[in-house]
Amino acid sequence: MMADSSATGFSKGESQNLRHLAPTGDLTIFEAVEFKTSLVNLLANDGLVSLDLSGVARVDTAAIQLMLAARKQGRMVVTGISEELQTKLNQLGFADSLSE
Repeated sequence: MMADSSATGFSKGESQNLRHLAPTGDLTIFEAVEFKTSLVNLLANDGLVSLDLSGVARVDTAAIQLMLAARKQGRMVVTGISEELQTKLNQLGFADSLSE
C-alpha cells in the first residue's frame, strides 16, 4: 500500500513540493489509475519535475508503461531506480534508463 499525508501513497515531499513525486509500496496494475493521476498532476507543473522510486517495492509493466509515457515529456528526472526495475526495463527492450 502507498501512503502520504493524505493516505494515498503518493508523497509530494515534506514541504508538499508539487514538482516531486515519491510513491511508496507497489506500482502495479492495481495502483495504475492513482499513479497515472499523480503523474498527470506532476507534469502539469512547469519546468523540471522529479519522480523518486526509492520507496517502491514492486513494479509491473502497467507502471513501466506509465513512466515511459511520462518520460516522453522530456522534463522528468527519475531517481531511486532499483536494480530490479532496471533489469525489467532491459528485459523488455528498453536499454535507456527512465531518467532523461
